[in-house]
Amino acid sequence: MHRNFGLCHKSDYLLPIIKTADTNERCTYRNASYNINHSLKKIAGLVNLDIKLTMYVARHSWASVAKAKGIPLSVISEGMGHDSETTTQIYLASLDTSVVDRANSLILNSLK
Repeated sequence: MHRNFGLCHKSDYLLPIIKTADTNERCTYRNASYNINHSLKKIAGLVNLDIKLTMYVARHSWASVAKAKGIPLSVISEGMGHDSETTTQIYLASLDTSVVDRANSLILNSLK
């Protein structure tokens, strides 16, 4: 499926990082991912975050907030770029355990 985002060229990707067909897609993606994560690390430092901010953390946070706000599964699935709602259900199930893990960590830290 080609997506067209205003002034951006048509692309098979949600974020059209790969702009030419004759490029090594994996290498281009890895470089873009590195640059984004490097920038997120700088942002985390500017706002004094105690966690390492990455694209994974950003996606994880977005999905968690969307679920907590009652956003429909179909919308979360589309926002995450998943091919099916089943994939999103699996992803959200893993988020549920991380919320419990974080709560447990907070409780254990308060006992020290």
